Amino acid sequence: MKTVKIVIAIWVLAAVVATLFGDISVAGELGSNTANFLKIGVGARALGMGSAFTSVADNPSAVYWNAAGLRRLASSQAEFSHQSWYQDVTVENLQIAFPGNSVSFGAGLTYVNLGLIRSYDEFGNQGEDLTMYNMAVTVAAAADITDNVAIGVSAKYVEQSFDIIKGDAVAADIGILASFRGLNFGATVTNMGTDITYFSESEPLPAAVRTGVSFRQFEDKALFAIEAYTPFRGAPAIHQGLEVNIIQDLYARSGLVYQTGTVAGTNAVSFDLGLGVAYGRGRFDYTFIPSDDYGSDAVHNFSISLSW
Repeated sequence: MKTVKIVIAIWVLAAVVATLFGDISVAGELGSNTANFLKIGVGARALGMGSAFTSVADNPSAVYWNAAGLRRLASSQAEFSHQSWYQDVTVENLQIAFPGNSVSFGAGLTYVNLGLIRSYDEFGNQGEDLTMYNMAVTVAAAADITDNVAIGVSAKYVEQSFDIIKGDAVAADIGILASFRGLNFGATVTNMGTDITYFSESEPLPAAVRTGVSFRQFEDKALFAIEAYTPFRGAPAIHQGLEVNIIQDLYARSGLVYQTGTVAGTNAVSFDLGLGVAYGRGRFDYTFIPSDDYGSDAVHNFSISLSW
């Protein structure tokens, strides 16, 4: 109980410090990267908890958040997520996980539809519409080190297309999960790989380190999570999440994201709200992220999952 009280105190203190001294953002970070769509979280449940999911990672979205979490699944599961992002951009995610006796496997697909852009010649005549998209394909595996510790690795192929201009890269993630005395610890290093190259120009992927802790209270009715997001380039951020089991299979969630460096074009405070309901082998989750002060649209994300 003393350990839990200490973690709660740290959780509250981090929120107060970030509120008083940090600029808060869900959208950006300082520094120069490409393939920033890789920073868009996967799954309405995780997003509803402020993306503080590295130490939770107990559903198919573990393929994205922390591959070590594949060892927490008791049955095969698949999850499809749709996200209405800013300015008519949509994000589709599909993850599937297969737990095994000694090794668990998973795979994921992310597709970002950036829509069509009208082209014009030097005389102002309209030409063909230009298509743009981002895509990532991931495969992952996880195994137990001890009864309380698991490790996971994933490999991904990343592609960005701006009509006839395309760039690609390969990258890897490595993650670890550990459980001790009711606390769950998680850490990942993400997007370590080659630069994306367009003709003779190349840019690095948004590599980062995520470290988090989570625990349950009130007879497992409430799940608390907090984690630090530390990019290789840019300002760190603090993520906080809460999930409450209201009645039986109905869940409510909230999350906060604190950016420690000023990011132009984003709002001062970012928060989100979510709901989830389970029925039989199926589950539906929804998260709402309000619009910011700079004219960005509200973000809607829903996920449908199935286990067998």
